[in-house]
Amino acid sequence: MSQWLGRWGELKSLARTNPFAVVIMAQLQALRHHGARRVAPVLSLARLLYEYGYARDQVRSLLRLIEWMLRLPKDQEPIYLAALKRVKQERKMSYVLVAERLGMEKGRAKGQAELLLRQIERRFGPVAKAVTQRVRRAQAKDLETWSLNILDATTLDDVFKG
Repeated sequence: MSQWLGRWGELKSLARTNPFAVVIMAQLQALRHHGARRVAPVLSLARLLYEYGYARDQVRSLLRLIEWMLRLPKDQEPIYLAALKRVKQERKMSYVLVAERLGMEKGRAKGQAELLLRQIERRFGPVAKAVTQRVRRAQAKDLETWSLNILDATTLDDVFKG
């Protein structure tokens, strides 16, 4: 096992597609680190699994084994769990281009406007063209306010207050 200590880079490369390389890495970390010093190596291996795109079930199985091999002291478990949560959140976040974000916001606003128009029609009957235009041109914050107002509105004018 000690012959692999000097070949960490090779192991990391193999770990991309070979979960057994991850197990060897965990064993090496277990031999090298004890007690509280194990939090960083466990997190490092967890991050690697996510970076390499292992399936969710694989990540869970491998983390179960890694956590068993690199048993943490009880007082370190909350620190590890909080850090692992951040790693998972990092993996969920990906950079969205400005144009993509604006497109998504427009799409949400359009959907919100269409829903509000259907609610107005259901509550107050046929929707005048001027109302349709007003709703479709509205800003997201206005659409949100109006969508909440419709719940208590007794007249169409009540919807557009505030």
